[in-house]
Amino acid sequence: MIDTHCHLDLLESEELNQSINDSSLEYLITIGYNLETSQNAIELSEKYDKVFCAIGFHPHDASSYDIDWLKRKALSHKKVKAIGETGLDFYKNYSPKDVQEESFRKHIRLARELGLPLVVHSREAQEETLKILKEEMAHEVGGVLHCFSGSYEFMMACVDMGFYISFSGILTYPNAKELRSVASKTPTTRIVIETDAPYLPPQPKRGQKNTPRNLIHIAKELANLVPNSNIEDVIRMTSQNAKKLFNLGLERPSNTITYVINNKLYINLTNRCNLHCVFCQREQERDFMVKGHWVWLERDPSSKEVINEIKDPTPYEEVVFCGYGEPTLRFDTLKEVSAWLKSAGAKKVRVDTNGLMLSFLPPERLKELKGLVDVWSVSLNAQDANSYNLVCKPVRSDTFQKVCEFIKEALKNGFEVIATAVDYPGVDIEKTKQLAHSLGAKFRARTYGAIG
Repeated sequence: MIDTHCHLDLLESEELNQSINDSSLEYLITIGYNLETSQNAIELSEKYDKVFCAIGFHPHDASSYDIDWLKRKALSHKKVKAIGETGLDFYKNYSPKDVQEESFRKHIRLARELGLPLVVHSREAQEETLKILKEEMAHEVGGVLHCFSGSYEFMMACVDMGFYISFSGILTYPNAKELRSVASKTPTTRIVIETDAPYLPPQPKRGQKNTPRNLIHIAKELANLVPNSNIEDVIRMTSQNAKKLFNLGLERPSNTITYVINNKLYINLTNRCNLHCVFCQREQERDFMVKGHWVWLERDPSSKEVINEIKDPTPYEEVVFCGYGEPTLRFDTLKEVSAWLKSAGAKKVRVDTNGLMLSFLPPERLKELKGLVDVWSVSLNAQDANSYNLVCKPVRSDTFQKVCEFIKEALKNGFEVIATAVDYPGVDIEKTKQLAHSLGAKFRARTYGAIG
């Protein structure tokens, strides 16, 4: 795990040593919020290999900000990985609003000059925070909204500017129902976690001083909120996101054939896809991360390579053909691997498809997978052809019709079919559900940005 926001200089020596020696904590980002604590953060980062830092002036300390000092320190210390904590706090107003805004703008300009991400504090100041981030072109460097407690709309606006969203112990509090709803809808490629130690202990530790070792409680809460995730997925996902955010040496394997999420084995047969869906991560950022797995191939694997990597499918509750490409484009490989999976005792085999197989193969080929594939999860994606064409950007004008034909053909051949759609603007989920049911399929709505 990576604690993306803590104040190690405020911990007792025993608490600090425990955090440094805790093997479950891969990295700790200690945060400066004024001149003294920023200097402390630098010194701690240079003392311990697993510690990095951010330096800045909190809105409470905006009246004493010193941008020239921050610049000198950031340029002369390589373990400074971000500028901040900076931002706006109109809840307590310990510094005048105009001074907070001036300080915030100067921090953003410094971050852009140095090419470092921002650590942003925003409390009772969502509208003003967005205004300044946009006016100062903070999207050029991005960063993280620390200790997030804002609205869904604020979260998505920040994500659209390339920012990460950091959840703290607040997520575990009984009165944080709305925040938990926001967390469940936050794009999985943009979630990180923090303790803000020694502040904001999670619910199981309320009344005690917080430490980075309590990060596990936030990860566990997220595992209950993020669709199709367990604790291992959340730890992997948030750690990889943190490495991208703070440039901590993200590992990106070049050839991911299989990967595991929530005790399901996923098989990646190809990078190729015959759609350009606007909600797809590959179309938006060329980012191929799925819950901490870099899902991309250097070349299409052979059936033998796939089988050799799987070895034994029996531990998994389900085996799913799914990557950033369309598995039916490799029909023969799909058929051969599915046959082996069934012979090797796989409990359930599912294919996630865009439903365009009938665009390049005759309907009778579908029968060849009977007994090998149990479920087809088909991306219906819209309620009608016009909406589909706007969202999925197909080349052919009859693509939506082909998807509907595939669903009917699969059902006719006795397969279980689940039609899906992402709640992207322009998609009427209820009407799409009605269409799926009229075709005879089950239906599952997917949350935009919840990848994997």
